[in-house]
Amino acid sequence: EMTTSTVLALGFGILFIYLILSSLYESFITPITIMTALPLALSGAFLGLFFMNKSINMFAILGLFMLMGVAGKNAILLVDFANQLIKEGKDQVTALILAGKTRLRPILMTSFALIAGTLPIAIGMTAATKTRTSMGVAIIGGVIFSTVLTLIIVPSLFMYVERFRLWANKLGTSLTTGKKTKIQTPTEKEEEFQSVEVFQS
Repeated sequence: EMTTSTVLALGFGILFIYLILSSLYESFITPITIMTALPLALSGAFLGLFFMNKSINMFAILGLFMLMGVAGKNAILLVDFANQLIKEGKDQVTALILAGKTRLRPILMTSFALIAGTLPIAIGMTAATKTRTSMGVAIIGGVIFSTVLTLIIVPSLFMYVERFRLWANKLGTSLTTGKKTKIQTPTEKEEEFQSVEVFQS
């Protein structure tokens, strides 16, 4: 019963986050890029609990709920700044590279601050806090895992999602107006080159 309630609560939480991001970016596609940080954070939390030999109790579940609120912050910093640069006239690859370089320090600072604040809970320095160590382990594992992979996966996924969004907008415009709009799509070599360039940067 507790597992069912937890899954339902996580599902509603993810849906609520998606609706907020959709209203913020005025798009149903862009939030998908940001929300990739959620499964990364949850995977890191479960890996942390596994390697530290901690059980999934009520405190660990509370840690998962906390992760849902903070896991997307790194992706939001990247995507929001990249969108701002694109609006200023930068191409996607240049915008993602500049966003990664500019937002790297704020991302690491906020992540390290969260880890440092949660570390006493994970260590369990007193007898009272030892029962809550699983919550700290889940949060720290999720933050570390999502921070590292967000810097790699989100920029690469952002290119394909934005490309699909632009293609869908052009297709919708051509269908509603009845005019044929030339929809340009990059070649496979261009996509591979751009992905490798973003990954290397």
